[in-house]
Amino acid sequence: MNVKRTKWCLSRSFLVFIGLFVTMMASAQQFTVKGTVKDATGEPIIGANVMVKGTSNGTITDIDGNYSISGANSSSVLVFTFIGYKSQEVACKGQHEINVVLAEDSQTLDEVVVVGYGSLSKKELSSSIVQVDKSEFQQGAMNNPMEMLTGKVAGLNVNNTASANPNSGSSLQIRGATSITASNDPLIVIDGIAGGDIRNLSSQDIESMTVLKDAASAAIYGTRGANGVILITTKKGVSEPGTAKVTYDSWFAVNFANSGPDILSPDEFRRSRRGTDYGASTDWYGLLLRDFSYDNNQYISIDGSTKNGYYGASFNYKNATGIDLKSAREEYGGRFVIEQRVIDNRLQLNGSLNARRVNETWGNDGMFDTALSMNPTMPLYDDNGNYYQPSSPTDARNPVAELRDIDNNGQRMYVLGTAEAKLNILRSEKQTLNTSLSYSLHYNDLKQQYFTPSTSGESYWNGYKGRAEVTYQKWYTQRLEWLANYALDIQDHSIKAVAGYTYENTRWERLQASNNDFAYDNIKWHDLGSGSYLADGKAKMATGQSVAKLIGTFGRINYNWKDLIMASASIRYEGSTKFGKNHKWGAFPSASLAWEIANMNFMKNISKVVKSLKPRISYGVTGRSDFDSYLSLATYSTKGSYFMNGEWVKGYAPSVNANPELGWEKSVSVNVGIDFVLWNRLRGAIDWFDRQSKDLLYNYTAPQPPFVYNSILVNVGTTQNRGVELSIDGDIFKGTKVEWTSGINYSYGTTKLKTLSNSMYQASYVELYQKPGVGTSEYFFRIQEGGKVGQFYGYEYAGVEDGKMLIYTDEGEKVPVSEADVKYKRYIGNGTPTSFLSWNNTLRYKNFDLNIFFRGAFGFDIFNMRKYGMGLQGAGTDNVLRDAYLKDKDIVTGGGVISSFFLEKGDYFKLENVTLGYNFTPKPNKILNSMRVFISAKNLFTLTGYSGNDPSVVSVNGLEPGVDSNSAYPTATQVSLGLTLRFK
Repeated sequence: MNVKRTKWCLSRSFLVFIGLFVTMMASAQQFTVKGTVKDATGEPIIGANVMVKGTSNGTITDIDGNYSISGANSSSVLVFTFIGYKSQEVACKGQHEINVVLAEDSQTLDEVVVVGYGSLSKKELSSSIVQVDKSEFQQGAMNNPMEMLTGKVAGLNVNNTASANPNSGSSLQIRGATSITASNDPLIVIDGIAGGDIRNLSSQDIESMTVLKDAASAAIYGTRGANGVILITTKKGVSEPGTAKVTYDSWFAVNFANSGPDILSPDEFRRSRRGTDYGASTDWYGLLLRDFSYDNNQYISIDGSTKNGYYGASFNYKNATGIDLKSAREEYGGRFVIEQRVIDNRLQLNGSLNARRVNETWGNDGMFDTALSMNPTMPLYDDNGNYYQPSSPTDARNPVAELRDIDNNGQRMYVLGTAEAKLNILRSEKQTLNTSLSYSLHYNDLKQQYFTPSTSGESYWNGYKGRAEVTYQKWYTQRLEWLANYALDIQDHSIKAVAGYTYENTRWERLQASNNDFAYDNIKWHDLGSGSYLADGKAKMATGQSVAKLIGTFGRINYNWKDLIMASASIRYEGSTKFGKNHKWGAFPSASLAWEIANMNFMKNISKVVKSLKPRISYGVTGRSDFDSYLSLATYSTKGSYFMNGEWVKGYAPSVNANPELGWEKSVSVNVGIDFVLWNRLRGAIDWFDRQSKDLLYNYTAPQPPFVYNSILVNVGTTQNRGVELSIDGDIFKGTKVEWTSGINYSYGTTKLKTLSNSMYQASYVELYQKPGVGTSEYFFRIQEGGKVGQFYGYEYAGVEDGKMLIYTDEGEKVPVSEADVKYKRYIGNGTPTSFLSWNNTLRYKNFDLNIFFRGAFGFDIFNMRKYGMGLQGAGTDNVLRDAYLKDKDIVTGGGVISSFFLEKGDYFKLENVTLGYNFTPKPNKILNSMRVFISAKNLFTLTGYSGNDPSVVSVNGLEPGVDSNSAYPTATQVSLGLTLRFK
C-alpha cells in the first residue's frame, strides 16, 4: 500500500513538473509582434521608437507607421515613444499584433509660469519672461541660492567674485547697467513679497525662479522694476489628502585652493636684491590658506495635505569655512507654510514664516595683497615666539597675525512672514472672482563685533593697546496688500484681470560705538567702556535712522483669443516719500501683444513640425528708486561747536540742497521677440530690446545763489541699452537608450550715455573708480555723452626704451611715462563684456544622469591690478611677480599710471560644473520612496589668455567693470557629494 502510494505521488509530481516545464517553455517562447503607431487624428507616426522594456531590443516605425519587432514573449512589455507624444507601455500577453495611438504631449506650452501678481500658462505669455524650475537649477554646494541661476537665463549675469568665501554674495544684473547713481540690481520678490532677502531661504525650499526681463512684465512693480524682477516661488504642501512626505537632503563639499600668483621665491628675492634679507623663507600667501575648507548642508522637510488645505515645514543647518584662515559661516533656518480652506472652500487662509539665524566670521581680503607683496625673507615669528611685527615700511602688517588675532564677527537674524485671507466670491465654470488681503513682514538685523588686540599691527603703528567696536543695525519692511482677481471664459475669448493696492513702510536703524586702549586683550568688546579713549573724550559713538513709505495701485488685464492672439496691458500708479514734494507720484504703463502662428489654419499641414511659433512685441515704462531716503530734502548735520552764554553748544545747519523736483529714474523699454517649439523637441526664444533710462540721478554743480551749496542731486541724464538674446534647447536623443538634452543661452548688448546735461545743469563727463593710493586724483573710467559705459580712460602704451615705459601723446609721439600729461589720456579699452554664453548638457542612461555646464564671456578687457601694483621691477612693493624679471624684464619703470600696458583681453570659456547622479528605485516597502546620490565638481578649468586671476571672478556688473583686484579672494575647485532621501 505504501509502495503504491509512493509511486502515485511520484507519478503525480512528475506530471506536475512536466506541466510546469511546458508552461514555462511556452511562456518563454519568443515570437514577433507587428502593428502600427498612429496619433489621435489617425495619421501614422513615422520614426516612433518601439522597444522591449528592460532590453536593448528595439525598432522604429516606417513611413506608414508600421513596425515589426522579434524576440518578444508573453511576459514582454513593449514601450512606444516619440518626441512630442506621451510614452505608452503595452504588455504582450501572447498578442502578435499590437496597434497603439500616442497622445500628444503639450506639457511644454501648458506649463504654468509665475508672473507679477499671478500666473499664466506658457502659451499665454506675450512678454519676455523666463522661468527656471528646480529640476534645471545648478547642482552642488553653493553660498547663496542665486548661484543656481548661473547661466540659466539669457541676459541675466550672476557674478560671484569670491565663491570660495561662504559669506560672499552674488551680484545680479539683467540686460546691463544703466544707472549712474541708483542701484542696477534687479528687484527680488519672494512668494509675492517684494524686496525679500534671498539668503533667508534654503536652496532646497525653492520651487522655481522667474525672471521678468522686459518692462512690459516688470512695469506692474512700478518704481522698482527698471532693473528687471526675479520672482521666487517656494515649495508648498504636497501629497494626497491625509498623507505626508518627508525629504532629507544633504551635501558635503570640499574646496581645493587653486595655485596663487607666481611671485619671487625667497631665494629669487635674495638674488634680486630688492630688500633686506631677514634670513627666513616664508610663503606668506600659502600661510593664509587652510589645508582644506568645507561646506556642510543638512536639510529635512515634511510636506502634506489635509482635506481642506496643505502644510509644509523644513529645517536647514549649514556650516561652511572659507579658503582663508578666518572666514566661516554657520546657519540655522526654519520654514513653515500652511493653507486652510473653510466655508465650503470659499474662504482660504494662508500663512508662512521663514526664520534664519546666521553666525558670520569675516577675514580680511586685503591681507592677500599684503602677503603677495611682502618680503618673503621676513619670519613668521620673532625670537620670543610671538608674531613678527615688521617695522617698515610704514603701516606694515604681519598678514597671518592680522587674520588669526583680529576678531571680526557678526550675528544676523532674518525673518520673513506673511498672513493672507482670500475670499472666493464667484466659482462658476466660465468665471471666477476672488479677493485677498495680506500682511507681510521682512525683518533683518545684524550685530557686529570687532576687536584688534594690543599685539596687532594697527596697535603698533597707532600707539594704543587694542581697539573694540560694536555695531547694531536692523532693517524691516511692513507691507499691506489687497488684490482682486477675475477670470472670464466666453467661447473663444478668455480674460484674466488683477487689481491691487500696496502700502509699504521701510525702516533702517543703526547704533555704533567704539573705544581704544584696553588694559587686557581678553576683554574684547564685552566691556567697551573700559578703554582709555572714553575718559579722554576720544571714543566714538554714532546712530542713524531712515524711513521710507511707498503706496501703489495697479491693474493688469490679459486677453486670449482662440490661443491665437494674446495681449496684456497693465498700469501702476505709485508714490514714494523718497521723491521731492513736486514729484511724489507717477504712472507706469505697459502693453504687449503676441500671435501664435502655429495655430493658424494655414499651418495645419506642418503642425507636426511647428508646435509653436509666436512672435511678440512689448512696450513698458518702469522706474528706479533704489537710493537713500531724504535726498530731496535739506537735511541738517552738525557744523562744529560754538561758545554761547558760557558753554559750548553744538551747531546745526543744512548739509545738502533741497530738490523738490527729485524723482525716480524712468526706464522706457521696447522688446521684440519670438518663441518657438519645433517637433516638441526643439524649444527657444529670440529677443531684441531697446531700453532707455531717462532722468538719471547725478550730482551737478548748483548755481549760487539761489542754492546754499555748490552741488545738487537732480534728474538729467539718459542712457540707452540695446541687445539681442538667444535661448535654445533641444532633445538631441530622446526615447533612446541614452537621452541627451542640450541648451545654449547667448546675449549681446552695449550701453551708451546719450545725454548728461541740460540747459541748467552741465557736466562734460562722469569719472568713476578712483585709483587707490594716498592723494591720487586719477580715475579708471570716464563716461561722456555718446560714449559706452565701462570704458577705461588712461594712457596708450607705446613700448619701452632704455628700461622706461613709453606712452603716446595726444599728437601720436612717444614719451616716457614720467612726462605724462592729462591731455594725453584717451579711451584704452572696455571692461564690460559684449557677449555672454552658456552651454548646458544633460545625459541620462537608465538610472544615471550626467550634467555638464560651460559658460563664458567675450568682448571685454581686464585691468590687471596685480600687474599694475607689483608687475615691474620698479614697483614700490617688496616682492613682485616673477614676470617682472622674465617676460617684462626690459621694463624697469612705468608703474603707477593707468595705461593700456596693464590691460589684457578678458575673454574666457570655462567648464563651470559637472554633476553625476544616480537615482535608486527601492523595492516595494513602507518607508523609503526614492533615493538619489550625486557627486559634483565646480570650477574645473578656464580657457583664457588673461594672465591674472580667473577672469570669471572679476566683477563685470555695474559701471566699474573689469578691474581685477590685487586683493582678490583665492579661487578654488569644489567637489560636492550629495544625498536625497524621500520617504513615504
